[in-house]
Amino acid sequence: MMASHDGSQESIAYIVIFAIVISMKIATNVHRDTFGGITISNLALFDWLEDKDDTIVGVEYVTSRHIQGAIIFRRYLPSFFSHHIINGIDIFPKYPWEKVSRLRKRWNILVETTKNVLRKEAPDLVLVNGTYFAPWILAQAAKELGIPIVLRYAGVLQREVAHKNYFVRKRLLTYERWLARTADAIIFPSSLCQQVVENEILGQPVKKGVVIPNPVKSIQTCSRKKPGRYTIAAVGRWTPIKNFEAFIAVHEALLQKRWPHRAVMVTSYKDDRFHIPETVEFKESMNQDDLRVFYRSIDLLIVPSHFETFCNVAAEALVNGASVFVSKNVGFAEVLQKTGLKRMVIDSFDNPEVVAEAIQKIAKQRLTQKERNAVVALIDPQEVHQDILTVLSEVLKSSANFR
Repeated sequence: MMASHDGSQESIAYIVIFAIVISMKIATNVHRDTFGGITISNLALFDWLEDKDDTIVGVEYVTSRHIQGAIIFRRYLPSFFSHHIINGIDIFPKYPWEKVSRLRKRWNILVETTKNVLRKEAPDLVLVNGTYFAPWILAQAAKELGIPIVLRYAGVLQREVAHKNYFVRKRLLTYERWLARTADAIIFPSSLCQQVVENEILGQPVKKGVVIPNPVKSIQTCSRKKPGRYTIAAVGRWTPIKNFEAFIAVHEALLQKRWPHRAVMVTSYKDDRFHIPETVEFKESMNQDDLRVFYRSIDLLIVPSHFETFCNVAAEALVNGASVFVSKNVGFAEVLQKTGLKRMVIDSFDNPEVVAEAIQKIAKQRLTQKERNAVVALIDPQEVHQDILTVLSEVLKSSANFR
């Protein structure tokens, strides 16, 4: 039984007989941005669970005065997916979590509203995705109600905000550390992610952690474009950690070598202060169907990020037949190395000349069907989601035994 914020004792009671349990009700934070990694992973999990007996309670936090219904969730039956939207338009701008202290008190109405949702829906456990403000609110509410919490890491927040000032980083570190310490179990998308969290966030090994890569759905046939000008591309959100500058630098290095190629950037925002040469094609963010078509039209996806816990876009591109090029600071590099694709991994993107030479070598050795199949086997949604469900079941069982 957990103490609530106002000092009273409250808890949601659960009577669970595991011999006959065949389903779980899972509450989780959702987002309607189809370009984000958390949304992609969520939808993959929901699609896999939809024809089973488990159900989902999606909790979304928004800051807009006017919002339309989230199209990406409409295909789910209400009996499977219940969608709750909590508006923080009067709270988030007034009390930004990067600047204010005593966040639980400042965001009280958001936490209490979330608790009301959880009381009404009575989920068996809460799966929080990521370590930004929405998971923090959901986890805070769940903890105060005594509901088991599983944290599924996406990005490491401290790495995402490395460009911000010391005081912001310190405050956000407190929130991220609280989330990691509070969770009954943590799912990491890579060993790299686990190492960074243990060393930089917790300062100690996690009590219950498991590495489960993000899943990518394979396709039976992967029709590729006809051979033509070699195309390199970068895909991702417009944030400093994505390091798009390195993509531009290597493109320019290839031009200096007079190596014929086409360069494309697909991102959510274009910063006017960031120079993108006219020789680079700029495309707006795409939905998943359009991205699959795009991946089949390119030869090499370059991921110059300073750090990625996994990198969904690299996995998706490779499953769709494109070669990829990542650094050792990207979690997906572990999958590449395990499947014999070390040629697609580089130490860093710091030296454009070295990167350009490596790309020219990669271009001479195309991805084979056998190599693609080896990667597909490691990130198969059936296996990945079964592993996630096993973690959730174990946490729920341990929680019931504790009670």
